[in-house]
Amino acid sequence: MISKLKSLFLVAIVAGFTQSLSAQDIRVGVHAGFPVGDASDVSSFNLGIDGAVYFYKVKNFLDLGIATGYSRFFGKTETVYGVDFTYDDFGYIPIAASGRGNFDHSIFYTADIGYGIGLNNADGGLYYQGKIGWTKDNFDLFGFYRGISDNISVASIGVGVAYKLH
Repeated sequence: MISKLKSLFLVAIVAGFTQSLSAQDIRVGVHAGFPVGDASDVSSFNLGIDGAVYFYKVKNFLDLGIATGYSRFFGKTETVYGVDFTYDDFGYIPIAASGRGNFDHSIFYTADIGYGIGLNNADGGLYYQGKIGWTKDNFDLFGFYRGISDNISVASIGVGVAYKLH
């Protein structure tokens, strides 16, 4: 089932990048956050890169596209009865459908849904993300909540910046 899901998302990415040759809106950026939920038990910080291509406009209020990137969770060290335990770092590559809209000319929101491919012995699962932020001519500043859910929930909350490629 999971391999079929990965194949479906790969086809969606290839189709999306083919469409992106005439894309109206391409964004690349970075994010930093703090783990929440199950992830906070084993990691202390989250950093990553983001990319999104919006190539289909639904009226004037919503753009549709694809999003991907890389998100790394840095393992933390805990001391139990005088012994230090260090958790391993782990990461994810999300592959998602993305919707982006504006409340007005400077405030935006996005919603992503897809699959998070687990790296470094991490399980993959359902990927979801929501952003709200402020946009100017060449960049976005945003806050986010993102998660990957399977048997456990790996999530983070944080901030990021993205550069618009025209």
